[in-house]
Amino acid sequence: MRQPLLLMLLLCLALGPAVCGRAQESHLEWRAVAEAALARKDYPAARSAFLSALDLRPDSARYLYGLAATAAAAGDAATALANLHEMATLGVFAPIAKDPAFASIQGEAGFRRVLSEFAANQTPQGEVATLAELPDQRGIIEGLAYRERTGDFFFGDVHQRAIWRRDHTGRIFRFTPEDEELFGIFGLALDEARDALWAATTALPAMADYRPELKGRAALAEFELSTGKLRRLVPVPVDGRDHALGDLTVDDAGTVYATDSLAPIIWQFSPTQEEMEKTIESPAFYSLQGIVVFQRTLFVSDYAHGLFTIDLARRTAQPLAPPEHATLLGLDGLVAVPGGIAAVQNGLTPSRVVRIELAPDLKSVTGLTVLAANLPHLEDLTLITLVHDRPTFVAGAGWEGFNPDKQPHPRSHPVWVLQTTLP
Repeated sequence: MRQPLLLMLLLCLALGPAVCGRAQESHLEWRAVAEAALARKDYPAARSAFLSALDLRPDSARYLYGLAATAAAAGDAATALANLHEMATLGVFAPIAKDPAFASIQGEAGFRRVLSEFAANQTPQGEVATLAELPDQRGIIEGLAYRERTGDFFFGDVHQRAIWRRDHTGRIFRFTPEDEELFGIFGLALDEARDALWAATTALPAMADYRPELKGRAALAEFELSTGKLRRLVPVPVDGRDHALGDLTVDDAGTVYATDSLAPIIWQFSPTQEEMEKTIESPAFYSLQGIVVFQRTLFVSDYAHGLFTIDLARRTAQPLAPPEHATLLGLDGLVAVPGGIAAVQNGLTPSRVVRIELAPDLKSVTGLTVLAANLPHLEDLTLITLVHDRPTFVAGAGWEGFNPDKQPHPRSHPVWVLQTTLP
């Protein structure tokens, strides 16, 4: 790891005394240094900081872009083009054709080759089938669950603070009662053995009737699967911090695990408990998203830090390194599939659905395959589940284009339930 004295001083200025006097542990800290240097047009310092960030997060398209831009600013066309090529191998797209950061190299033959590589990352990959369309939606559909015994879909609606049920005939009903104790509904998880549907519910401005005093509140909600009755609401313990439960999973014993996107915590709740407790709190987490139990191992995704395994006995987190020429950043919903995990990767451009191959001991990632990208309706993706053993996910959720500061409700829009196939 590179830690020149100048960058250490800049880090203190950018992030305050809490990070001074200790070794840098996060690529995000080096990113702050790099961006501060860029703002001053100190390209050598920015490049050095981006290199340090990339040491810690080698699958970051953002850092490769920063390195390419600083190299171009320094007149180093070969290095800039190499960085852009490496960025393209991650499968992402960036609109660099007229980007002023690369004005000095836009006439290079190598630049035209890189443009072709980025263009290839915009071509359709894989295939999807439409299992359901929900027309004229005015909510934000985040969570998704499927009950194979009845053919019912369940949808978590953030804006309308509700769960909707779509039965096997295609009719859509409000499943949950109107209850002001429920906040925006995010992830859903079925527990068929206990006739339960669990939901992660979080207060945020995107939900209807939001009030500032609700900021940072979140809970787990258990509903009776057969009737929609609210059995219990289990709030996140008050600790002076903001919380946001985004996704959850249930193991065979009925224990619920949930990710907190604002506090670096994974929570758990057993049916025999009165309150939820921490599974693990770790500074390794930044923005927790999806969660799944796979072969008795807990996997969680973090937008900024990739994929982790959680040792439930020791309550420790182990990051998984990305495979070569692939990125584990920007992962959201997860679901277990044979040999690994299928995931929605909506923190990248283009958004896509991928299969993450795992080693037999589940301690390393051996590959990443794009299952679907650049296909019709494949945008504004949220969470994922299995329907007849195939990855199935929400598209057109309603987040894009909605700004609660400018309009009280999302515009009318269709929502799709799409399914892809495994290789």
